[in-house]
Amino acid sequence: MSTDTNLELLRESIAHHNDPETRDQYLDSYSEDLVLHGADADGLEELRAFYHTVWEAIPDLTVTIDNAVAEGDEVGARYSWSGTHAVTGEEVALDSGLTWYRFEDGKIVERWVAEGTGGAIRDIVTP
Repeated sequence: MSTDTNLELLRESIAHHNDPETRDQYLDSYSEDLVLHGADADGLEELRAFYHTVWEAIPDLTVTIDNAVAEGDEVGARYSWSGTHAVTGEEVALDSGLTWYRFEDGKIVERWVAEGTGGAIRDIVTP
């Protein structure tokens, strides 16, 4: 796959994440054998459960890719996200997250999350 294709796959995945009607497709671009680094999840099923918890807490969550770079089979993304907490009604935001992805045959097979990102998300989700 080309770097442009991998970047487009990531952007499509994020578009699903942002659309409550297609959120269940968000992780379709991930391999069943996904390896996670720095995440509060071990494998695809735990990652899926994590996102369902996040979407329940912040139903209008929107992720914005602020910048992305691609080289070879890897894509790095700097992003922000915002939404409204379902319990408190407060606007919540993560100003800067960093995630690195490795693709194989059109699927994300490995993902690195910047240290502290999971804790920051957990703090926002849990009022």
